[in-house]
Amino acid sequence: MSALEERVRALEDRDRIRELTTRYCHAIARAEAAAIVDLFCEDGVFEMGERTVRGRSELEAFYGAVSDAPPIPFIQNHVIELDGDLATGLCSVEIRLVQQGEAYTAAGWYDDRYRREGDRWRFSHRLFHVFHWVPLAKGWA
Repeated sequence: MSALEERVRALEDRDRIRELTTRYCHAIARAEAAAIVDLFCEDGVFEMGERTVRGRSELEAFYGAVSDAPPIPFIQNHVIELDGDLATGLCSVEIRLVQQGEAYTAAGWYDDRYRREGDRWRFSHRLFHVFHWVPLAKGWA
């Protein structure tokens, strides 16, 4: 592969990975569990705090439990490092949600590992680090 072809492929890969995280946000906001799980590898992992969800069946149960008032995430500040058919990434997230009838604000960042499967990039591991998760009335400060 020529240097130009490598550069174009890297640009395409980064764009597809950014789109992967965007698709995740939209599917979360619409509570589309099947669409969310399809963004993960068969052996994909999601972690948040003490909770670790491994593999498609656990991911289906976890994301299938999303309520009638799903969280609405907003991703920004994406950094992606490519390594062939593997990649790592960091991105910040702000989340708006309702819990037990009360508005909440949350923020943090995702520490991601991605894997190319065929012509698609998927999450192989998604670790969510929380900065804050508080009632909106209380505020995060």
